[in-house]
Amino acid sequence: LVSSNSQNSAYNSMNNADVNMDNVEFILGSTDSYWTRDYGPWWVVDGYGDVGIVDFTYNRPRPNDNDAPLKVSDYLNVPYFATDIVHAGGNYMTDGLGIGASSTLVYEENSMSDNQIHQDMFNYYGIDPYHTIEDPNNTYIDHIDCWGKFLSTDKVLLREVPTSHAQYDEIEEVVDYFESIPTSSGGSWSIYRVYTPNNQPYTNSIILNNKVFVPVINSSWDDEALEVYEEAMPGYEVLPFT
Repeated sequence: LVSSNSQNSAYNSMNNADVNMDNVEFILGSTDSYWTRDYGPWWVVDGYGDVGIVDFTYNRPRPNDNDAPLKVSDYLNVPYFATDIVHAGGNYMTDGLGIGASSTLVYEENSMSDNQIHQDMFNYYGIDPYHTIEDPNNTYIDHIDCWGKFLSTDKVLLREVPTSHAQYDEIEEVVDYFESIPTSSGGSWSIYRVYTPNNQPYTNSIILNNKVFVPVINSSWDDEALEVYEEAMPGYEVLPFT
């Protein structure tokens, strides 16, 4: 997704990095920032296997970013729907089978009632139950990807901190919460912990096909974090990126 005057620069950057440009297509459209997880399209699949985009209002005053899902749907010629929910991709995760989770930031950012938010998440995304959890990190952003991530339909990754950490109790309460709720099949979640004593961003990974892209910061805990992913996700290639 590039503006017309930046396409050549984007092409050259990727081509010089040995990207196979036969696998790249450019969608023309201006953006305001690079936070694509936060403003990019959320996909839904209906009972017939057809896919479409259900858009939300991006929770930042960045109109070009907010229009990104529509630009993608136009380019790919897929159905496009819109909700009135104010949200961000970094504060939403789903198991793909109807369970979703966010921090309670979603309540604070919307003028509609909490019940209406849950109803819209069901009507437009098929999400039920929708787990809204008090953010344990005590930071300004309150995004769920700063402390948790669904790795599959029955595995969840949660951050771990030493007992001396200011937010230790709150983070362990989140662990207790996931131990108390069922998966979509009615079983228990397999909970994996990743050690983040200095607020390392290991939970903020992305899974694409059989690869897992994990953010690292050249910390002494990077290797241990990658090992947790490898243990939790056999058959996947776990790749670190600074």
